[in-house]
Amino acid sequence: MQDSVPQPIRSEGASACLGEKTVRKRRIRVVAPAGPVDEKALEAGLAVLSERGYEVAEGRHVREKLGYLAGCDAARLADLQEAMNDNDAFAVWFARGGYGTARLLPDIRWNSNGSPKIVAGYSDATALHLWARRFANIQSLYAPSITELGRPGVALLPSLWAALDMDFAPVPGDGPSEPAGPFPIVGGCLTLCCASAGTFWAPETTGCWVFLEEVGEKLYRIDRMLTHLKQAGWFDKAAGLLLGAFTGLGDGETAKDVAALAKELAPSGLPVVTGIPVGHITGKHTLPFGVPTTWDGRFLRPLSQRSAIW
Repeated sequence: MQDSVPQPIRSEGASACLGEKTVRKRRIRVVAPAGPVDEKALEAGLAVLSERGYEVAEGRHVREKLGYLAGCDAARLADLQEAMNDNDAFAVWFARGGYGTARLLPDIRWNSNGSPKIVAGYSDATALHLWARRFANIQSLYAPSITELGRPGVALLPSLWAALDMDFAPVPGDGPSEPAGPFPIVGGCLTLCCASAGTFWAPETTGCWVFLEEVGEKLYRIDRMLTHLKQAGWFDKAAGLLLGAFTGLGDGETAKDVAALAKELAPSGLPVVTGIPVGHITGKHTLPFGVPTTWDGRFLRPLSQRSAIW
């Protein structure tokens, strides 16, 4: 499967200067702003990054446990803020998802004129991705958690490594034959997107692909959340709808049922791409948010950012 990944589109004028930055900055900060971490899985993921040549710095409180959280809010926030402030690190990466990141959002501080940073993770990391939408010097990657990297087949690693170099691999899907885009992508886990509606962190979706994925929800609950986003205006001026993995549905329910539901709720004429292997699924690709992305009838093709400030 890894050998079948098409080559990424490169932006014109891409320079070696960003490549030099990537070589200099190999430091990754690992944080756990949400749920408690499985230490064995964490160690395996950290080993994968170390073998890849990255310097990995783990937050002091990453291995703490407090019920369904990886420590108290103050401890999780301290780790996250320290990681965001680390000018020697090019990426801040979620150890796992779960729940809890949204509790920290009002207190996170960021210098919009500071060194650029990648924020990587998925599921509950959606909350931080939505927070980061305001800042041009943060690149969000909807990427596997650290605890998944050591599990063979869970993540499509060529897609992940390319994304960390800002040289994105195309992502397959099922959709209209007509091309669409380029449009930036916003969204994430459906539950977190729905929870953001009506808050300061809700994104502006005008002219954007809206990406959604979910796990462990029955079809009627997905219907309820999609209907809520529709009534909150998320789809009114969107450029298109992207559906990632919808797994763990109710008995007899399939991702095709979700696709049919989404097409029913989407405004007439809105491009809908389904079956995108991103989210709670094995073989997951990495998807960049905020990057101009074209649908060519078979693949989503994010534009390489190697020539940008990264």
